[in-house]
Amino acid sequence: MVEQEFGQYLKKERKRAGYTLRGLAKAAGTSASTLSRWENDHSVPVRRDVLKLDEALGLKGALFRKWEFYTSPSALLPWMLDAGKLQEAATAITCISPALLPGLLQSPLYAEAVFKEGQPLWSATEIARVVALRANRYEYLRERNNPEITAVIPAAALSMLPEVIRREQVQRLQWLMDDGVRFHLVPPPRIILGVTSPLLLVRLEDGTRAASSDHQSGNVVFDASSGLERLFEIERRVLADALPLEQSRQLLKEMI
Repeated sequence: MVEQEFGQYLKKERKRAGYTLRGLAKAAGTSASTLSRWENDHSVPVRRDVLKLDEALGLKGALFRKWEFYTSPSALLPWMLDAGKLQEAATAITCISPALLPGLLQSPLYAEAVFKEGQPLWSATEIARVVALRANRYEYLRERNNPEITAVIPAAALSMLPEVIRREQVQRLQWLMDDGVRFHLVPPPRIILGVTSPLLLVRLEDGTRAASSDHQSGNVVFDASSGLERLFEIERRVLADALPLEQSRQLLKEMI
């Protein structure tokens, strides 16, 4: 952890520049309540928001460098390292989840809700740190190895969310689809029967395939010697059952 939390640094620079919360929020294209959450380390902005804040404060990249260090992918938790390395080497990634949106595509509010429920003993600061890692992960992969990303989830993983979280997450997904992510919904009342925990399937540049699956106590990685063909057959069947891209996009619109 850095000596000074990102939020404290942001607040100090805002005051130095003579901005009120409302004033800086307006200059950076966000809300005062969201900016307050960032300053109090209840959540961490994503890359595009940091760049807007940096420009508004005239910091010439200093704020971005502080944020980049705070959210560095090298700070991944130990149980995330193997899956993280797979993502960083992949030319193609498929995420299939039976209940929750894959972490790679989660919005900050969605990720925060997941960590608060799944890690009840963590402090608000620790939750904010891992939320920032998730929120930055997609853009990091785009800059590092730019994999082709496909995701499949049941529609209930979005429709059952509180409205404020659902709206933010749906807007995030719409942006991701515009950026090239192939996002498919399994329409209600159907569920994904063949997958019991989040599943990540990757294809590497040399043709190697691998997979990983999240469990309550950690992450399990599969290779050709550990049932890999079964997992890729599940991928094929799940994609066949899911809605096409445009129908998935339309269903997302109906959720806002």
